[in-house]
Amino acid sequence: MTQRVACFTGRFQPFHNQHLEVLSALSHEFDRIIIGITNPDLENLSEHAASLHRHTDAANPFSYESRVQIIKASISELTDLNNVEIEIIPFDLTQPVSWTVPAETVFALRIFSAWEASKLDLFTGQEFEVLELPAPATKLSASDIRQALTTNDSTWHSHVAPGAVSTIQQEWDNAKSKVSV
Repeated sequence: MTQRVACFTGRFQPFHNQHLEVLSALSHEFDRIIIGITNPDLENLSEHAASLHRHTDAANPFSYESRVQIIKASISELTDLNNVEIEIIPFDLTQPVSWTVPAETVFALRIFSAWEASKLDLFTGQEFEVLELPAPATKLSASDIRQALTTNDSTWHSHVAPGAVSTIQQEWDNAKSKVSV
């Protein structure tokens, strides 16, 4: 029997509850989920016409390593994933030749904006199957979480997995101290 593989990509700045919803949905259909962290190299970010902020320092405070830790903390309590193989990898959207996913991988997307639509075109252009998941009525924005972190507003806690709150706060404090040096 062939293993069904899904790939879910994002900057995950930070990983939040709507990202968890996608993983939960995928866990019912796939044996393996690859979480592809985009913008893995924060020293080498590219502007994209469909999303003018994705390359800015303010939109990318967490390092690749920090995001891996946040994702691991987020999914540690998600029982839906107990029978699913999870792999977290760097995923440079600008370099399709570097993508280390099996040819039969299905890319999962929720379309909220022109940015996600451009990812749909990118994945289908590379001849991957794409699974478009329904988008919730209200999008949870990582930008709002970062803003709350900036102002020490703890309302962001309800938008992330309880197991990730301390990791996000610690990684945020580390990122701030590196910037203020």
